[in-house]
Amino acid sequence: MAAGVLWVAGGLVEGGARYVLWLLALAVDYAGPVMRYRTPGLGSSRTEEWTIEGTHFAERCQLFIIIALGESILVTGTTFGEIEASALTVCAFVVAFLGSVALWWIYFARSVEAAREVFAASEDPGRLGRSAYTYFHLPMVAGIIAIAAVDELTVAHPGEAGTLASVTLTLGGTALFVAGHALFKWAAFGVLPWSHAVAVAALMVLIPVGFAIPTLALSGSAGLIMVGLALWETLAYEHMRSPGRAT
Repeated sequence: MAAGVLWVAGGLVEGGARYVLWLLALAVDYAGPVMRYRTPGLGSSRTEEWTIEGTHFAERCQLFIIIALGESILVTGTTFGEIEASALTVCAFVVAFLGSVALWWIYFARSVEAAREVFAASEDPGRLGRSAYTYFHLPMVAGIIAIAAVDELTVAHPGEAGTLASVTLTLGGTALFVAGHALFKWAAFGVLPWSHAVAVAALMVLIPVGFAIPTLALSGSAGLIMVGLALWETLAYEHMRSPGRAT
């Protein structure tokens, strides 16, 4: 509601003031859950009182990830279709597509179903809905958008050396997604995964290298780290399910 009211007000002003109103609207909307919707004269609500159906809420948030990944593939494909095909551009397109597959694998392959079951069975679904799904999905979506932006740049100019923008979007966007997913798992299961910390550290090691190699090489390196993280998560899950381990 706050965003809608300020959107109308934003139409009455020009330039920077409109963006200030939008930022204020976002601040009000996203501060609501953490402030437990505190209302003057009425106080704050408790997360246990929030009426949330876990399965439905989780599916709606998962759709945001699907939409973001779908849009990233669409942007990459559109860019590829508008340029002259070459060995480098085809390689860049394949790397970008496989990178999106790796992100999908990390998010959907294992943890998302387990988290949804925890959410549906929770005695305090409001807390999980606020942290795991409302707040910790934001960095994942933002990371996907950043990666999509640099994938478009990489497909169009795969052989160019890394710039501040390309290195920041490639490594920063990927690290943002990984950090958001780690926080999501922490909120759902109470454990911060070591695999994600190692992946972020590996991405940070690539920062100085990113300025000395082509954007395609940097994008491929970040994608390989994501594939490695997905494999690590898969193998760890299978190890936990192995018959020889106590449950």
